[in-house]
Amino acid sequence: MLGLLGLLVALPLAAAEPAEQDGKPTKEMLAEFRNELQSVETEIVSKSVSLSTEEATRFWPVFKRFQAEQAAVIDAQVAAVREYADDYAAMTDQDSLEYVQALLDRDQRIHDLREKYLREYAKVIDPGQAARVIQISRRLGLASQARLANAIPLVN
Repeated sequence: MLGLLGLLVALPLAAAEPAEQDGKPTKEMLAEFRNELQSVETEIVSKSVSLSTEEATRFWPVFKRFQAEQAAVIDAQVAAVREYADDYAAMTDQDSLEYVQALLDRDQRIHDLREKYLREYAKVIDPGQAARVIQISRRLGLASQARLANAIPLVN
C-alpha cells in the first residue's frame, strides 16, 4: 500500500506538467497531459481495486465511459488554458473573469461527473470499492490541478 501511495503522488505530478513551446503549452502537449493523466488513473485503479473476473467485466466498461466523459471536461479546461496562454498579456478584467469562471465550471462539472459515476460504479461493484475508485480519481485530480495551477500565472 505504501508503494501505491508513492505512485499516487509521483505519477500525477509528472503527468500534470504539460510541456511548453515558446513559453506556451501546445494543443498536442495539453492533449498528451490528459491522456497521461487518464492512463495513470487507470493504472492506479487497477492496482488499488481488487475485482473478481465478473466484477471486472462489469466495471471496466463503466470506467471507460467515465474517462470518456472526463476527457470532455479536461478538454474544455485545456481549451481555456490554451486561450489564457495565448491572450494572457492582453487580458481585460472581463477576460479574467471569464477564465476563472471556466475554471469554476470545470470544477463543478468534474464534481458532478464523480457523483454520477459513484452511483454507476456502486451498481456493478461493491460500494466500498466504488468509493475507492472515486477517491483515487479525486486525489489524482487535485494533485494534477495543483501542479497545473502552479505553472499558470495568476490573472492580472
